Amino acid sequence: MTTLPVREMVLYKHGVGFFVRQGEVNGVEATLTFRAEEVNDILKSLAVFDRAGGQVYGVHYQTPMDKAHRLANTSIRLDSISSITQLFQQLRGRQVMLVIEDSKNKQMTYTGRVIGTEKQHMSSPSGAHQKWLVSILTSDGATHIFLLDNIRQFTIKDDQSKQDLTYFLDTSMSEDNRRIVTIRMSEGAHELVVNYVAPSPTWRVSYRLVAEAEDDGNTGKALLQGWGLFDNRLEEDLEDVKVTLVAGQPISFIYDLYESKIPERPMIKDEARVVEAPVEYKAERRAKKSAPVPEAVYASAPIAMLARDAAYGAGGADDDEYYDGIDALSASTSVTAEGQETGETFQYRVTTPVTVKRGESALVPILSHIVSYERELLYNNKKLPDHPVASLRFENQTGLTLERGPVTLVEDGDYKGEAIIPFTKDQNAIYVPYAVELGVTVKEVFQHHSELRGLSIDDQYLRQQLYSVHETTYTIDNATNSDKVVTIEAPKQDNFDLFDTREPDAITLNERRWKIAVPANDSAVFVRQERQMQWNNQSIRHMNYYDLDRYLENKYIDNTLVDDLREILDTVQSINNMNTQISKREQEQKSLYEKQDQLRKNMGSLGSSGKEGTLRQRVVDQLEASQDRLEAIDREIADLKSAIIETEHTITDLIVALREKYPSE
Repeated sequence: MTTLPVREMVLYKHGVGFFVRQGEVNGVEATLTFRAEEVNDILKSLAVFDRAGGQVYGVHYQTPMDKAHRLANTSIRLDSISSITQLFQQLRGRQVMLVIEDSKNKQMTYTGRVIGTEKQHMSSPSGAHQKWLVSILTSDGATHIFLLDNIRQFTIKDDQSKQDLTYFLDTSMSEDNRRIVTIRMSEGAHELVVNYVAPSPTWRVSYRLVAEAEDDGNTGKALLQGWGLFDNRLEEDLEDVKVTLVAGQPISFIYDLYESKIPERPMIKDEARVVEAPVEYKAERRAKKSAPVPEAVYASAPIAMLARDAAYGAGGADDDEYYDGIDALSASTSVTAEGQETGETFQYRVTTPVTVKRGESALVPILSHIVSYERELLYNNKKLPDHPVASLRFENQTGLTLERGPVTLVEDGDYKGEAIIPFTKDQNAIYVPYAVELGVTVKEVFQHHSELRGLSIDDQYLRQQLYSVHETTYTIDNATNSDKVVTIEAPKQDNFDLFDTREPDAITLNERRWKIAVPANDSAVFVRQERQMQWNNQSIRHMNYYDLDRYLENKYIDNTLVDDLREILDTVQSINNMNTQISKREQEQKSLYEKQDQLRKNMGSLGSSGKEGTLRQRVVDQLEASQDRLEAIDREIADLKSAIIETEHTITDLIVALREKYPSE
């Protein structure tokens, strides 16, 4: 059983808690009990201090084995049935001292070595039954047999057996899912302080926005409340504990110090499928230094008037005044938490000690502050297609860092919707997108094309300067009876620049935003154009006349360069023509070879005299003529290939001259 109560706990968002236990202890030991899965974190972080000046000698814990393994090396192992009989059986050969009571209630003591046990069948007026007998060998060599029922006391005289029995009982008392950590100390009184990190359910935060709109309907004031939620997962009640909730993400990990094991291979699981998440928009950073931050009002007792009837006066929703206003609601709250920057994290320190029973959870108020807001319609097709989302925008001037959590919005006594407040540092803006504006529809059309912007000569290539152009057209239809301003949000694309598009009204780390006015029962069109510079190298000798005409028409090149390039293309074309002639002659060669084969077959079947002799001579003449043509074709192909080689040299010379005439930059 844990002998030191929890006095303080600091809860984080990544599944761990920092705990402080403190108390006065007399003696040489103090024990702490942990779940088995907590031990690695305990061994990694446990620190013990004695404020009374005593000495801490060490921290001891059970060897990481299950109960069966821990009992494997002990001589005494008893089950829950016939434990005494089993104990005598396992003490065979060991010295014991027995106190025996006879039929006259007289007790006698015997000391000797255990021989064993056995059953004896006995009969009585009530019927047959069995009795266990225990036998021992005394020092005088005599064997004594006793009924187990007559033994009133026995003492194990063998030290090893006594240790084994004690070890068995201690191990039997332990649980496989619990681990006891024992702090060994010097004798005397101690005031112990124990710090450690252990797994803990992440604390959560939820917000409420109770808003009052101004007459214009687009601005107003709201009371922002924040509540921290946490669980008591410990196996004890928490009484008057200091609680701190930390926003941020310290690095933390599990390191297996408790036992060795064979490394496991990673398990790859199917991607989890979840329902659509709430829409979230990140606010732009403040462009200018903000005004001095008013003193924050830290959190309150719960506002019990979120519903319309509660929020308004006794007359109900028809009353003209919303209570006494947001200021009155804020003034009715009390300070119960303090916020503090701690480097990379932010702490909410609950000023009133918290009492939470085992297995229960609690909400603690951490924030209450009045903010001024303005309403916006935000559209982002990737987050929600077809319609913009109605949002409240306000600046975090609470002096606190806001942890990510859900928020419920009540405006002028009406429930408006819910959203997520993102992790937000002080002085940064926040968007609360709470409802879809179905009266406004946005149609988004995307087009992509390339534009040639310039040419240059680079070695044997014509270097093309291209723009990859993305054009998105937004058509916004306002079917409501009031004018609307829709904020179009579009993601920034790496290496793409805006052109022929007005400057954004706001810029975040990953998005740009434009405000588009749309009259009532009317529509508006907004076009966003972005482009990225690209380069493409085209081999000069693989150009065509169409490309030349296009380049000249768009004035990317002048007439002089066109003439030089055309000369190269003409020369390349002459090589193409010669290759075509070679191909035709090679086809003719193939046809002649096939004809010769047929003539030889015909000649083999003809005689050498008479008409066959005359016909045979004609075949010979044809073979001779085809052979002459084959030899002529070989000469023609050789001449064409020689001409191609010379023309290739000419092309190389022309390209070198072109490169010298138009050097690359």
